[in-house]
Amino acid sequence: MLDLIQEKTRVYLGVAVLLPLAMGCSNPSVAPEEKLVFQYSEGIQSLHQPTYDDFFLSCHPAWVERDLSARMAAYEETRRSGDVTFSEDGVELIKLATLGRGGYFKVNNVLRESHRLQFRTLVRPDYATINFIDGSAFPAGAVLYLLGEPLGTVTSLKVGKVRGPERRVLESVELGWLWTPVSLGKSEWCLESVAPISSTARFRSLQFNEDESSEKQSSQAKPTP
Repeated sequence: MLDLIQEKTRVYLGVAVLLPLAMGCSNPSVAPEEKLVFQYSEGIQSLHQPTYDDFFLSCHPAWVERDLSARMAAYEETRRSGDVTFSEDGVELIKLATLGRGGYFKVNNVLRESHRLQFRTLVRPDYATINFIDGSAFPAGAVLYLLGEPLGTVTSLKVGKVRGPERRVLESVELGWLWTPVSLGKSEWCLESVAPISSTARFRSLQFNEDESSEKQSSQAKPTP
C-alpha cells in the first residue's frame, strides 16, 4: 500500500500484491512467519486496535502511546518534517515501505526457539508503479510519502501530470524481526521489535508524475554548486 495523504482524505492503493497472502492466511503454502508479518502489518494499516494490543502492546507494558489512532497521527505529523526514526512497533516501516495490503516481502534467516522467534524479510516497495496508476484514483492535492536516501529520509511529492526531477528512493531493504511468546491474545507471538538493516538498503533514481508546484519547489531546494 502506498502511503498517500491529503489533509482530509486518505487513499489506499494496493500494488505488487503478494497473492497467497491476499487470498487468505489459511493458505498452507504460506510460512507461519509470513502470516505473522501480514496479520500485524494489515492490522496497522487498518488501524485495528485489537491487533496492536495482541501483537505488540501485550509485550510492551511500558509503551507510552497505546491508542493506535493517536500513534498513527503522531507518525503522520512527524513524516512531514522529511525525516523519521524507526520505532520498535514498525509503524514507520509499514506505512512507508508498503508492507501489508500490497506490500511484497520474503522471509529468510528464520531462528525459532522456545523463547524467541527471529527472521528477516526482504521488502521491495516498488515505487516505480506509481506512474502507472490512473491519476483519477488520487484525490486532488494528494501527497505521496516515500522512503528516500539515506534511509529514514521521507520524500514527499504532490501527484500531478508533470514529469518531476529524479528522486532517490528505496528499492529494497531487509528488516529484522524479533518476536517473543505470549500466552494470551490472538497470537502466540508478540512483536518485540522490527528494524531495517541499514547495510542491506538499496536505492534507485526515479522520476514521478508530479504537480507542477511540487516540481518547482524541489528544483528550488537543490543546493547551488
